[in-house]
Amino acid sequence: MGRTLKILGIADLHGRSKQLLQLKNVEDPDVEDVDLVCVCGDLHNLGSREEAMPAVEALSSLGYRVVIVPGNMDPRLIVPKLWKDAGFVMLHGSSFIFDDFGMIGYGGIVPMSKRYDDSTKYYHRDEDVYQALAEIYKDINNMRRRIVITHQPPRGVLDTIYSGEITGCMSLRRFVEEYQPDLLICGHIHEARGMMQIGRTKVVNVGELRRGFCAIIEIDSDIKVRWVEL
Repeated sequence: MGRTLKILGIADLHGRSKQLLQLKNVEDPDVEDVDLVCVCGDLHNLGSREEAMPAVEALSSLGYRVVIVPGNMDPRLIVPKLWKDAGFVMLHGSSFIFDDFGMIGYGGIVPMSKRYDDSTKYYHRDEDVYQALAEIYKDINNMRRRIVITHQPPRGVLDTIYSGEITGCMSLRRFVEEYQPDLLICGHIHEARGMMQIGRTKVVNVGELRRGFCAIIEIDSDIKVRWVEL
């Protein structure tokens, strides 16, 4: 029997650093004793390095180890070095081991229109997601618990926008169905905060931190989610 892992899952801050400062000051024992902060993308809202710095500084000030994937609003030409300098673990096509918990991640989105050639943003083709995650899954295959962190949800799960259209990633859905990780944490679709299952995999859309929504995810023999509103 291994240890319990407690994650603070956040996404979609869109540069509103004051929400992170509010999170820092919240009197909540669950928030105070988390092991990791997992950021599911869109920490920023495009813009320059100078415009991105307040959110990075506010996130660093929480004092936790940060694991992060980029979102479609995180500037591709800026964030890799910025986050590395801040000490964040960037999981984009890579893996991270924390005790006996294995994590892999892939950020960005498959855009609804064909804008794959925009080098300033984390846009990619649908099949790229499956291929990248399948390749790095071997790094965590033997871990006690296997966690995937993405920005975009899987197709048909917590991915319905206000118009009723489903907008998730098809090859991410295929990956989850085939590999069945224990947990997938995502964001991106602000309207779809919640938890659902794909087979044995719990999928958690942590909600839009810009509006004060996030989640505490506790992983041991079971996976429990507690929703937080600032």
